[in-house]
Amino acid sequence: MHNDLCLLKYVRSSVKDFRLPRYAELPNFGLYLEQALKVINEALSPVISEPITKPMMNNYVKHGVVPAAQQKRYYRDSLCYALVMGALKPVFTVEQVGEFFCIQRETYPIQVAYDFFCTEFENALHAAFNFTGEALPSVETMRTDQTILVRAMVLAAANTVFVTKTLTR
Repeated sequence: MHNDLCLLKYVRSSVKDFRLPRYAELPNFGLYLEQALKVINEALSPVISEPITKPMMNNYVKHGVVPAAQQKRYYRDSLCYALVMGALKPVFTVEQVGEFFCIQRETYPIQVAYDFFCTEFENALHAAFNFTGEALPSVETMRTDQTILVRAMVLAAANTVFVTKTLTR
């Protein structure tokens, strides 16, 4: 029992201060693939068990989920898509995340959609790792099908992170 409590405390502390960089905080100058992966994997390292690799990134680009590099350089928008893909990949297929992005692009500019996702994901992680039974705080300005979809996806991803971190010693 004592070891279980210690493990849970450790797991909680590993994501306690997790925060995704917001759109304006991401570099808006071209990064080569290695540099882009470093930014992405450093941001996601507290919550993913497998870093995003070159072949994975190439697959995301091939499926149209992450915008292709321009003259071998990735810019802010590509980093946003790759960060969201990385957060959701343990639960959803590339195709599902691609469809999610299509739905989001119909309604919101990338800065708004990405920053909203970040806040929702962080709130969902907090709820998963510090379960109180209370509802997640509502951060949307208007409830739409898109905001409901984001909430459902981040809850699934956050709970997967919790279970994975708790069961992986």
